[in-house]
Amino acid sequence: MIVLHLPFPPSVNEANKFGKRGYYPSNAKQKFFTDADSLFLTQKRALSGLKVEGPFTYHLILNRAQRGPLADGDNRIKYPLDFAERVDLIENDKLAEGGSWSWGECEFGAMLSIHPIANKETAA
Repeated sequence: MIVLHLPFPPSVNEANKFGKRGYYPSNAKQKFFTDADSLFLTQKRALSGLKVEGPFTYHLILNRAQRGPLADGDNRIKYPLDFAERVDLIENDKLAEGGSWSWGECEFGAMLSIHPIANKETAA
């Protein structure tokens, strides 16, 4: 299992904007990735050499203290998984075979746990 601490992720609704020239990422999305990069540097040594190869499941805990009255937790999963892929902790987020999220206690804005699914061929 890999545990990744992250800033509070933007919802998909607030992260993508559309204008006269088409799609562009919002400031909230850009800030999430900038802050996630900084926070990752504090974890990089502990996560060095860790990567889930192949299928996995995940659980995302969103910091309850940062929950707003209109916060919709279920559409905050995309960017934590995208970031885990970006920093090479997972091969590709399309390999997720399932996942969950919850509001809870965590040190930062969010905590993503990634759980590899044992491959029958390699487990034998």
